[in-house]
Amino acid sequence: MKTKCIHVRTCLAWAAVALLACRVLPTAATCADTPVVITSELKGSWMTPYSGWDGRTVIILHGFADDMDGAGDLTKHFAEDLAIHGIASLRINFRGEGDRKRTDIESTFLTRIEDTESAYAFAVKQPGVLPENLGVLGWSLGAATEIEILGRHPGWFRTGAVWSSPAGDLEKTMMAMAGAQQAMKDGVTTQDAGWKKITTHRAFYESFHGIDLDRSLSKYPGAFLSIHGSLDFLPDPSQELIKAAAGQPAEAVTIGGADHIFNVFDGPKGHSARLMEMTLDWFVSTIGKPKKPGDSD
Repeated sequence: MKTKCIHVRTCLAWAAVALLACRVLPTAATCADTPVVITSELKGSWMTPYSGWDGRTVIILHGFADDMDGAGDLTKHFAEDLAIHGIASLRINFRGEGDRKRTDIESTFLTRIEDTESAYAFAVKQPGVLPENLGVLGWSLGAATEIEILGRHPGWFRTGAVWSSPAGDLEKTMMAMAGAQQAMKDGVTTQDAGWKKITTHRAFYESFHGIDLDRSLSKYPGAFLSIHGSLDFLPDPSQELIKAAAGQPAEAVTIGGADHIFNVFDGPKGHSARLMEMTLDWFVSTIGKPKKPGDSD
């Protein structure tokens, strides 16, 4: 029987404080975070536990105009938490985009897809990696990238999780963004995103044509988790994504009071500790245990 659940969870401040206090912080002896060259233009970081790694690995995809460490270094901290629990990870900086200080975005959705495919090819070639025990995590546009990859390559990942994901017609979502219409008309637009000015080009918006995330997710047979904040500027995709998900288990969680970046800069008053706890539990429970000699299929 297919397991599909939607939860709404309101995280009170005191609970977030308790979770943050209980988080096991990594030490210098916990893991190795090694810069890697995936292709001539695609760079990343390969994090492995110093001990206890059994081949389980998660690929992490960052959001729009961000970098591999994520807002508030949240994805880097999550990679450290994975390592504490014996899971390696690969974070990548998407070409034409993966630099927090970069303002002129030259990536497209298609280059993001290509970079994720390159990251997968790199990961499965690393000594010790078990292709049957791979997971993937995407945040925001990284979540959309992940879902499209799951649809194009449904056998690659045993489990996936998305943070702050859109759903459905991705072109419609992206064309509603500030400056999109101007970019389509004039070829380029520059908008103040609050934390920096961002220049995008017509090719960026054109690359979302024909991308239906619900259709892509329906092709994926593995485990799937969506976590969204109730105060996210993107509509809550929980109902839509769970309906589209073909695999099991499939779960969606809405964190009450959380914004698009889960209030990561609010410290203990934010929701990032709860986000990481839920996501870590998900990967530990769904990425699978490596088979030992003599194990039956």
